Amino acid sequence: MYKPKNYALEELVHPQIIRTIGIRNSWRRLDEDCLRDLQTIRNAWFKEHGSGIYVNRLDVGLDSRGLRPPNDPDGSFYSTHKQGNTFDLEPVNGKIEELYHFIIKLIEDGILMKLNTLEGFEFTGGWVHVGYMNTYKKPLIIKL
Repeated sequence: MYKPKNYALEELVHPQIIRTIGIRNSWRRLDEDCLRDLQTIRNAWFKEHGSGIYVNRLDVGLDSRGLRPPNDPDGSFYSTHKQGNTFDLEPVNGKIEELYHFIIKLIEDGILMKLNTLEGFEFTGGWVHVGYMNTYKKPLIIKL
């Protein structure tokens, strides 16, 4: 079981899931290749910008930016967040649009193994929605 070195489980998984199925099974619900890509993004972003990246921020009530429970009211009923392969990222330095284009470049350059899909920036604004979908497009930009 792969665990990224710079992410705590609470950053990636909704607290309800951790309470219900436990720590080990929560890690198992997350896609390994997506976790590796998240680590790649965080490392590359820090190296280039000297800034971290948030996912869940429990201190401000943001608990559904990674793996969400089936009954979570955030997002759509069939959200890919409920599959363990989609995450909403927010740069600590606030450069959200720059992070969006940074991730697109990582996808286009073949640096990311699995994450290949983003929501169009105009639909999120406050975060970068990145995930995996079965597509030949790299990246696939989702328009709501």
